[in-house]
Amino acid sequence: MKIAFNGHSPTERETELTQEELALIFEVMKQKFLDHIEYGKFNYSYQTHDQLAVTKLCDDHQVDVDYEKDRVAFFMAIVDQMENPYK
Repeated sequence: MKIAFNGHSPTERETELTQEELALIFEVMKQKFLDHIEYGKFNYSYQTHDQLAVTKLCDDHQVDVDYEKDRVAFFMAIVDQMENPYK
């Protein structure tokens, strides 16, 4: 996968990511998502778009979003079933 981005200098840079690097990024994203599910706050009157999505998924599947063990177990089961498309 080739990507282009503006780094710290005004010059646009281009590099290529290997399948292994993409697989690593995918696994890191899964772990960061689970960290957010475990340590995020979902019972405030104001919620971000992501928090609303998590709350809706929990509500739709009778998962207690306020009970950390229930919420984490639900999303961990989902993430465990996600296959890394870059492997």
